[in-house]
Amino acid sequence: MAERQGLFFYGWVIVALTFVIQFLAMGSTFYVFGVLLKPLTEALEADRFLVSLGLSSQMVVGALLGPWLGNAVAKYPIRPLMTVGIVLLAVGLVAVSQSTQLWHFYLAFALLTSVGFTLAGPLPNAALVANWFTQKRGTAMGISQFGVTFSGALLVPLFTWLMIDFGWRSALVMFAVGVTVIGLPAIWIGLVKTPEEKQLAPDGVQVSTTFTDAKPKSNSVWTFRRALAEKDIWLIAIVMGSGFITISAVLLSIHSHMTDAGMSDMRASTIIAAMTLTGAIAKPLFGILTDYLNKKLVIFISIGAQFFGVSGFVLFDSYISLIFAAGLFGFGYGAQMPLFNILVATIYGREDFPRVIGLMGPMMLPFNMLGLPVATLVYERFGSYIPAYAGVLVFCLVATICLSFLKIENKEVN
Repeated sequence: MAERQGLFFYGWVIVALTFVIQFLAMGSTFYVFGVLLKPLTEALEADRFLVSLGLSSQMVVGALLGPWLGNAVAKYPIRPLMTVGIVLLAVGLVAVSQSTQLWHFYLAFALLTSVGFTLAGPLPNAALVANWFTQKRGTAMGISQFGVTFSGALLVPLFTWLMIDFGWRSALVMFAVGVTVIGLPAIWIGLVKTPEEKQLAPDGVQVSTTFTDAKPKSNSVWTFRRALAEKDIWLIAIVMGSGFITISAVLLSIHSHMTDAGMSDMRASTIIAAMTLTGAIAKPLFGILTDYLNKKLVIFISIGAQFFGVSGFVLFDSYISLIFAAGLFGFGYGAQMPLFNILVATIYGREDFPRVIGLMGPMMLPFNMLGLPVATLVYERFGSYIPAYAGVLVFCLVATICLSFLKIENKEVN
């Protein structure tokens, strides 16, 4: 029987701190961008497609830095990396607030905000949680990434209120101050890269009885060529990438879609809040389910929720129906990131997790960068986002088919 290391395991402190950091990083960039799309379009005198390319630059930067960052997270101290990330993110938000031309916005978002988000965002935080947990990895990952989606439920209405009262430029500066004041202490107060640094083992059990990762530790070298040759990596990339293109196409355009239909800014933000709130609940819930149920079944449920939620946006137009559709879609998309990380950590183990995630960045780039630009391009052509929403349903079907070929259970240690 495994012997516990005391009544309280320090890994849960890591979960709490990564919750806070991801709350700040995701909420101040990804979610706020959906609210900023129309004001930026008007202020920069550009169409929505060109402005939406700013978010795509974040995806490109993340993909290009991914292989380097994955290796850096695995080899070097993590606090300095994440500190640089928080500082660049805050400076980038201020720079975006001062943009008066489209190229100013591109430079600020791509070179500052995007790099900062990559260094302080999902990859290093997920690697921290994967280091500290094996048996309860799904639960821990879900709680940690609860902060990602909860930030949308809380920060989108907050930013909308600040934008209405003070203007979008001042609202961005206020967010930059908040990211700095909260983010830097969170990094330096208690982040510890591995349990071994505190003479602990994952899950708080003795080293001799610790649950074994799906693949044993090795000194094998991960290269992009090796990643390209791995069938399972391709299947995971297509399954999860299809989900990401659905998320970016719908989540980041839904505010504009609702206001185009006559909703007020605040009422449209409640649609996003409903979506992100159920998404936040889904993260720990689906994470816990992966600790006890077949992981493939859990992912199928997530994809199905996204499919029927998007279908609701296509078919219905009443406020109550849209709230219901938003909640259902949020329930599915909220599980996306923890399930992605849990899959990779289960199959490849905590030693190789950051490297594999980083190498998958370029492979998933087309999925990550095309969602919002294609949706806005469809809007410019047809005057509505509905055709784009109908189109992304195809990606849900593609994800379902590829998932059926992915073998997960036979790679786990019983």
